[in-house]
Amino acid sequence: MTKEMGVLYGVGLGPGDPGLITLRAAELIKGAKVIAYPTLAGGDSFARSIAADLIPETAREIVMDVPMSVEREPAQAAYDKGAERIAAALNDGFDVVCLCEGDPFFYGSFMYLFARLSEQFKVEVVPGVTSLTACAARAALP
Repeated sequence: MTKEMGVLYGVGLGPGDPGLITLRAAELIKGAKVIAYPTLAGGDSFARSIAADLIPETAREIVMDVPMSVEREPAQAAYDKGAERIAAALNDGFDVVCLCEGDPFFYGSFMYLFARLSEQFKVEVVPGVTSLTACAARAALP
């Protein structure tokens, strides 16, 4: 019997307001056994803070400590390490919900994980409410 691999979900969290998380994103986060997200060089994760009330207490968390510097290599190494840890969970049959500020593919860091993992694993991208549309709504300007 072969073990089925997990699915990687790149979940957009919208423009920072927990009330603007889509229903699909909330459903995936609430049911997650494994959550992954970036942090800024040892600091807190804004992505995690947006979804904090939805994350199950029992969820295993994969933290990707991404240094912000002008050199690309340290950040790329952080995504390499994060992708390895995510791949291990997927290979063990766990779905992984990756939290993404804004939208996973609209200037989102999820694109780096997608590039590393999408050829080997099933990946589903759950778009988030973009800051562009949230700004227009907040400003009441069409």
